Amino acid sequence: MTTENVRRALASGDLSLGTFVIEFATEGIGALTTRAGADWVLYDLEHTGWSLDRIRPALAVSRREEIASFVRVIGTAQHLVSGALDAGAEGIMVPYVNSAEQAAAVVSWMKYPPLGVRGSAMGIAHDLYTGGKPGPKQAAANEFTLFLPQIETPEAVAHARAIAAVDGVDVLFVGPMDLSTNLGAPGDFTTVEFRDALARVGEAARSAGKAAGIFSVDDELTRAAIAEGFQVISHTADFAIYQSALRSQLTAMRSWASDSGE
Repeated sequence: MTTENVRRALASGDLSLGTFVIEFATEGIGALTTRAGADWVLYDLEHTGWSLDRIRPALAVSRREEIASFVRVIGTAQHLVSGALDAGAEGIMVPYVNSAEQAAAVVSWMKYPPLGVRGSAMGIAHDLYTGGKPGPKQAAANEFTLFLPQIETPEAVAHARAIAAVDGVDVLFVGPMDLSTNLGAPGDFTTVEFRDALARVGEAARSAGKAAGIFSVDDELTRAAIAEGFQVISHTADFAIYQSALRSQLTAMRSWASDSGE
């Protein structure tokens, strides 16, 4: 299972790096992300309007790669979580998790009995098309599937220790734009309030033996998160990476043309 690589990195204190897919949910995006050196890729349903049908082909391909495939669902509901898992997600991110009770409910939806109430999936999620007994596959899924609740409000920060302590929570994942907005300074990741929240989430994760993660928009935020012990970091998203790389190269090409004309 490809989440084993993520779990191994987190257990040894190493970074686990990936990116969000928000614009280019093409079949090959997971393979491209793998070859760029990423440990995981996340397909975002919250802010794209995509349905599971839109990302199923990309999930199917990325599951064949040495990369963990996560899905951020649109909200806290059992059918959203179980549907994404049945479509092939190896990890689930849920936005706006504000309490241990919310986190525990999601864990129960992600785990098969006796650990939870997930319905038996007989399709791509466990490669049952190739045969095999469902029991061992369900037990394996209970072990390898990752849960990344998002910490995006002052309430969630206040309850971060309790959320991290829930069995089945793997990564406290900060959504910096929503958190900074809810702290009264949208997009400002340098305020005392935001940096204090970052430190509190990092400490809460460590105290429970869990990891902290963040969607990082720039190098300064990445460095600040690493300094607080964050291990799971998204290097922004696909559209920003494409735009930045293309802009950089086009600017260089224009400078070469200008230099040659002197």
